Amino acid sequence: MENKNIFKSAVKLNLCREWQEKMKNDSSLESLCKMYFAGDDWSMENDFPNLETLRAFKGKSDVFGIHTDFIGSNVNEFEAAYFGDSDVNLNYNKYSVGKLILRHNTKAKIQTKDNAVLFINLLDNAEVEIECLDKALVNVFCYGNQNLKSIGNVKVQSSTFKK
Repeated sequence: MENKNIFKSAVKLNLCREWQEKMKNDSSLESLCKMYFAGDDWSMENDFPNLETLRAFKGKSDVFGIHTDFIGSNVNEFEAAYFGDSDVNLNYNKYSVGKLILRHNTKAKIQTKDNAVLFINLLDNAEVEIECLDKALVNVFCYGNQNLKSIGNVKVQSSTFKK
């Protein structure tokens, strides 16, 4: 799949003119991944990019925080999204701050400790188990999904997309 097809898909979903121009001017994979996180509200609401597109870039987008069908572990990722059938163990510690998006059928086990702060968006059928220790804090925003178990300082909030 070519990056220009991502642009065409975004236009069909009524991506605003400003972001269309950004995409046109720089459609590199790195730029597209950065745009995903900068506009994650629109992306999540429009299920963009779709899972087929994400799978076409599997392995290439990991370095930019976009993980599809990922199996493994990561530590202190600042911005990360897990899609498809990912099965991941994540650790956040010290003074790290993270923004995490869990979608599709992802299964995540997360441990936060020390003074780490983590924000999670939970969607689709994704499942998460959170162990929050010490002075760490986790905020989970559930978009129609309450598939979570937690212990410690975890705040859970039901969210919807603004329409």
